Amino acid sequence: MNNYNINKGIGRTVEFKGLKAQYLFIFAGGLLGTLILVMILYMAGVNSYICLFLGAGGASLIVWQTFSLNRKYGEHGLMKIGA
Repeated sequence: MNNYNINKGIGRTVEFKGLKAQYLFIFAGGLLGTLILVMILYMAGVNSYICLFLGAGGASLIVWQTFSLNRKYGEHGLMKIGA
């Protein structure tokens, strides 16, 4: 007989390391944008140390700001402010 797992997370918001809902998408999009920017700068011939500094600084800023917004406004806070 087969055993099937029941998904008990239906209706819950997506969460990763404390980031919830829209903050998770802002986090992922910001890091992806930083990665693409660093790749474009490196291919354009910018010094690799400058690319490394911009990548690390940009990623650190995005991580810090995203967790700060998550802590300050909560799960639905940005949507309430935008409305």
